[in-house]
Amino acid sequence: MAILSIIRENVLAFRQRATYLDRRLPPGRLVEAAFAGLQDSSPRSAVLALHARVKDVSPSAWRNPQFVQVWGPRGAVYVVPRKDVAVFTLGRSPRNPVLGAAVRAAAEKANHAFRARRAQPGHIHSHPAGGVNFRELRIASMTGAVRIEWDGARTSWRLVEPPTEAPEPARLELARRFLRSVGPSTPSEFAWWTGGWAGSFGLARRGELSDAQQTFRSLGEELTEVEVEGRKRWALRTDRSRLERAVPVEAVRLLPAGDPYLASADRALLVPQPRFRSESWPKSVWPGALMVNGDLVGTWRRQVGRVTVRAWRPLEREVKEAVEEEVSGMPIETARKEVHWTTSDVPF
Repeated sequence: MAILSIIRENVLAFRQRATYLDRRLPPGRLVEAAFAGLQDSSPRSAVLALHARVKDVSPSAWRNPQFVQVWGPRGAVYVVPRKDVAVFTLGRSPRNPVLGAAVRAAAEKANHAFRARRAQPGHIHSHPAGGVNFRELRIASMTGAVRIEWDGARTSWRLVEPPTEAPEPARLELARRFLRSVGPSTPSEFAWWTGGWAGSFGLARRGELSDAQQTFRSLGEELTEVEVEGRKRWALRTDRSRLERAVPVEAVRLLPAGDPYLASADRALLVPQPRFRSESWPKSVWPGALMVNGDLVGTWRRQVGRVTVRAWRPLEREVKEAVEEEVSGMPIETARKEVHWTTSDVPF
């Protein structure tokens, strides 16, 4: 089979449709929208990511019993489907036996801390205890035995029975979720996406890259090679035809910081202009992104119900109205919602 050559627009359109940004799913289909996990590092980013994909999302959607919170990719707080805990925890665990032993040791240390404090089953701790710090808890979380709850102010944690699944199938499934949401891609970008554990061990990222390369090799015939703007990448073979046929979505969405669509290492593909790229991913707190008909055209930030939008180009009246409608429908608990447009050097 000839290597498929695709352009940037096809790649982005594929990702938008794969992550349900083309049209909102019917009410209640939250788990389907969260198949790649939802980063929740900024208060309630996960809820806003659901709002971009599902109708009638409530402010408490992150507490839905179908979800749990874990430390996920890049050590961030994630909301993931309860049934997929193994994918987002065991799926990130290192294959190296020495590092695997360190993960188990961290989990045992956390367990010992609970026993030492005579914790009752299900009791929640809001701070490290018994000599266990949050770095060690993040390591222990790769066993799937650590649950957290982050409410924007504090992190509570507890231990549960770990998943019974084997790690290797979980690793492969995590890679499939990655390629479905931000593919086509490379092992290096997968290592970045799942990353965080090498730093926790005080190691270079070489270990993460080696694991990612092994995962791609293990997927074998499930993958197909494609070329994106002259660069070799990999996609799921089942997605090949969708990549060829993908066309940009016709929708206006306010994507929160850490949104699944934004969670890729190839940021130049998402935002080609260096100036705007630096605005989207500054060294300080990241803003959200304004997507209009498949293009990222600005950023936004929120303070309670006040949403400040900075556009990189003049926006049509109907686009502004659509943005205001998006803000009015945001599932946030506030009596008033309003949009503030920054003009800066952008003519309106």
